[in-house]
Amino acid sequence: MVAFSLVINLEEDYNMKVAIYAGSFNPFHKGHYNILCKAEKIFDKVIIANGVNPEKEISEYDIRSLEILKDRTIMEYDCLLTDFIVRIQTILPCDSITLIRGLRNSVDLQYEMNQYRYLQDLMPEINMVSIFCDKEFEHISSSGIRTLSKFGSEKVSDYLF
Repeated sequence: MVAFSLVINLEEDYNMKVAIYAGSFNPFHKGHYNILCKAEKIFDKVIIANGVNPEKEISEYDIRSLEILKDRTIMEYDCLLTDFIVRIQTILPCDSITLIRGLRNSVDLQYEMNQYRYLQDLMPEINMVSIFCDKEFEHISSSGIRTLSKFGSEKVSDYLF
C-alpha cells in the first residue's frame, strides 16, 4: 500500500484563475447575468468591468444598484480594455487574466472575432474565452431594451432585474 500526503501552500501554490467580464452593460440584463454565472463556474474570480463605450448613449441604468450583483466585484474603466487589464494584473495575485466575452449568435461571433484581432494587436498575450448564452436569452440585447424603453414598452421589465 502506498501512502502519500498532499500539502498545499496557498501563498506559493495557489494561483487564482481570474477573468474580466467587460462591457458597457447599458443596461445589464438577464443575458449578461447568464454569461456571468457561467463564467463564475469556470474562474475563481470574475471582475465585472463596466466600461464607457463612446459610441453608445449614456444609460440611466446603474449596474452598481442591482441587488443581484451586490456581492460581486464591479470596476469601472474609461480607457482601452487592454490598459485596464494591465492595471488589474498589477494588483491581483495571478499569472494572467482571461477576458470573457458573451455570444448570442453567429453575428456576435463575427463581431467578437474582429474585436479579438484588435485586442491581440494591442496585447498579443491576451487570453479570451467566449461563452454562449442559453437559448432563452439569444434575442436579448441592450440596444433592443433601450429601444423598447424609449417607446414605453412594459416588456422591458421582463429582461431586467
